[in-house]
Amino acid sequence: MNHPLLSLLLHGLLLIQTIQGSPFELTDNYIHSYEQGIEELKRAARETHFEEGVYDPLKYNEAEALKEAHQYDFIVVGSGASGSVIANRLSEVPEWKVLLLEAGAPETRFMQIPSLSHLLQGTKYNWGYTTAPQESWCLGMVDKKCACATGKALGGSTVINSMLYTRGNARDYDIWADHGNEGWCYKDVLPYFKKSENAHLHNFDRKYHNQGGPIQVEDPQYVSPMADLFLHAGEELGIKVVDYNGKEQLGFSKAQVTTKHGKRNSAAEAYLLPAKTRKNLIIKPLSQVTEVIINPHTKEAFGVKYLHDDKLYIAKADKEVILAAGAFNSPQLLMLSGVGPKEHLEELSIPLIHDLPVGKHMKDHIAFLGLNFILDEATQEQETDAHHNLVTWLREGKGPMSAISIEGLGYIKTEASKDKTDYPDVELIFSPKSHYSGETENSNIRIKKEIYETMWKPLEGHKTFSITVMPTHPKSVGHLKLKSKDPLHWPVLYNNQLSDPDDHDIETMLAGIKKAIAIAETTPFKKLGAHLNTQPVAGCEQHEFGSDHYWKCAARHVSISLRHQTGTCKMGPDTDKEAIVDHKLQVHGIHKLRVADASVIPVSITGHLHAPTVMIGEKAADLIKHYWK
Repeated sequence: MNHPLLSLLLHGLLLIQTIQGSPFELTDNYIHSYEQGIEELKRAARETHFEEGVYDPLKYNEAEALKEAHQYDFIVVGSGASGSVIANRLSEVPEWKVLLLEAGAPETRFMQIPSLSHLLQGTKYNWGYTTAPQESWCLGMVDKKCACATGKALGGSTVINSMLYTRGNARDYDIWADHGNEGWCYKDVLPYFKKSENAHLHNFDRKYHNQGGPIQVEDPQYVSPMADLFLHAGEELGIKVVDYNGKEQLGFSKAQVTTKHGKRNSAAEAYLLPAKTRKNLIIKPLSQVTEVIINPHTKEAFGVKYLHDDKLYIAKADKEVILAAGAFNSPQLLMLSGVGPKEHLEELSIPLIHDLPVGKHMKDHIAFLGLNFILDEATQEQETDAHHNLVTWLREGKGPMSAISIEGLGYIKTEASKDKTDYPDVELIFSPKSHYSGETENSNIRIKKEIYETMWKPLEGHKTFSITVMPTHPKSVGHLKLKSKDPLHWPVLYNNQLSDPDDHDIETMLAGIKKAIAIAETTPFKKLGAHLNTQPVAGCEQHEFGSDHYWKCAARHVSISLRHQTGTCKMGPDTDKEAIVDHKLQVHGIHKLRVADASVIPVSITGHLHAPTVMIGEKAADLIKHYWK
């Protein structure tokens, strides 16, 4: 039958095919573009060198910037796990004009491949911060400096993190509230965790999860057979399998991850992409804020200065400025703007507007990388084809390219704990491969060559797994300060891990190490011939391998920061001498200025920070809406 409309359609399809090539050719080109993008990402991870900038005030015309200043209702600084949420939620009100400023660039499609996450910290999507030289840890790193990766991208650290979704323990939030912070106990914050979540999990506590929220939480789309062995090993030791984001946290579980059909689901993907067409939301990546503008007489924030395309801009806020730049950059901006410790700001000739202990109460999670286990050669798996893996991921969101490096989490209470409740003091992180994150590919993570030779070189050519030990509630306290008044200089970071005078942290680490070794000695792993790499860590040879003194020495040499910094803009009432913001996230002594990110958390979370920081963003948006409406 000769139908004119059908003939026209066929002619159109033939024309498209003639112009663009065959479907097979288009598919091949698409796959090839991914292969090129992956190679470029690997090259960037090897070759990127992180350097701080220099701000030349003579280069920029501030008077012109002020004259051209645009007016907004709200200015949100930082587009990470909280900033993206706040920008989305505030722009739900059509009459509010919202500006979101982000120093980094948008993520690329290649960065959404979960198996490549270890490369991302070596690229421009990381600020590249490291600690100052440390004396109580980082001893196995070049210059005794540990990397403190934090995301510099639209989506912040959710673009470069390990995609783990852990909320923490209910008691974390009850203690948070007990510190004088009304509205932050677990029953108050649970609705915000649920509001943000779209759970697609096989085994989970439905009372504590939700479907329909912006962030997809799912099971990893690819796990090794050893993930089940980890759970069975725990059961042999009397540790039950739990949903660690449900009613009970104490136990073992496979990881819950923030991927969507096997693709990284960053905060930008979850919150900014659906809102980007709103006319009242202006998103400006590659825009680094250098100062919050505060009237020194009224102590009222009314705008920000920022650099974009090497030009200075000023934006004004009728209602509020909201800092969501993270635990390093939010306190840095406060101090650059005259809000911080009086002596420190005077030392740098920064005019003091309000004296607050900004940057003083830094907490972080340390992770010991020295427990690497080798399996019998008979268990060696055949490597699969990289091209096939990529096609599988593109087509189904499954296969090895959808795998994250962490497959199991265990929350345990060790003998070192003096707590009377079932409050985990150690998190065990199970990985089916033993490798130093980034190894020699990542120019930002510089481990001493002799450490690498003793810890990871012996693993080459073997099937391996590792159990990383993380004390959940460290007593050690760090701080940060400004290097100078130059806004493009990096903050100086003193994490001070394993430095508490009571040795609580090192004793907890030791207890966790012994628990991890016990797991590897259970029947499920012994059947595979699992044995610990017993090559002594360089620098600890003077101690008998396996002794308490040895493990304490090893922990000080080969531990890293897990990038869980909190407390640098600590929340607390005005009677708390360490507090920077109140329970409504308002900066003490400054009007129309809030901080809403992980820097406000006054406790150590029993887990990782992606989910808690999203929760802060959701709650912050409601607090702001309630205040202004």
